[in-house]
Amino acid sequence: MSEQRLLVDGHVHFYPVFDGGTFLDAAGRNFAAGARSLGLSGAATGVLCFTESAGAHVFHRFRDGAGRHESLGRWQLLSTGEPRSLLAVADDGSRILLIAGRQIVTANGLEVLALGAEHAIEDGGSLEGTVTEIREADAVPVIPWGFGKWWFGRGRRIAEFLASPEAKGVHLGDNGGRLRGAPAPRLFDLAHALGHEVLAGSDPLPFVAQQTRAGSYGFLVRGEATGPRPAAALVATLRALDHQPRTFGRLEGPGAFVAAQVGMQIRKHLLRAS
Repeated sequence: MSEQRLLVDGHVHFYPVFDGGTFLDAAGRNFAAGARSLGLSGAATGVLCFTESAGAHVFHRFRDGAGRHESLGRWQLLSTGEPRSLLAVADDGSRILLIAGRQIVTANGLEVLALGAEHAIEDGGSLEGTVTEIREADAVPVIPWGFGKWWFGRGRRIAEFLASPEAKGVHLGDNGGRLRGAPAPRLFDLAHALGHEVLAGSDPLPFVAQQTRAGSYGFLVRGEATGPRPAAALVATLRALDHQPRTFGRLEGPGAFVAAQVGMQIRKHLLRAS
């Protein structure tokens, strides 16, 4: 099977307030803009890596809908040759690959993504134990940046882990919600120095306005998108990475960044109060 250029959003959430057709329409536009920004000519396939938290099973719902020939707006969901990937095809022939995955919270509050994991992995374990479970699920472990989540002791914990043998094959995750113009997290430099790549993703937040963010921030790799097992092929591609892939998309401006962080704090307060 020949390799294709893959524009990968490595951190995707779909929330109940999102509309499926709007979500995929925006992802298609965002991937097209990403291809232009990288100067790509010819075909490139957009890939959305779902990273679902405990209790969320949107990918499974989409997969069940594909079995019933359901559509999301102008997009038809089609089964592939494996249970952890789907193909979304629009009425104009546009295609987006959907890959299952999970987001796990460790005992000390660190988040770890499992790209390509079909089934849930329990929250509350150690960082090493969580990474081991992700590998056993034939998935790729990624520790994503999040505002305030790498400060103080947790940042030191990640630095120690990255330097350990247990971190072989672990990537860090960049986030399209980071403030544009601000210095990149210092752990990115450490990761590069230790041979760990940084994989970008959009990480939409649970607000209606965020349903157009999927595909707006990600990375470029070459891999298989049309074979019988595209998720397995992507996992193999990410495991074999030996260089930092090119990133596409833009980070948040100051106004959008502040609005998003304030909105998240208000949401957390309301959830605690309910």
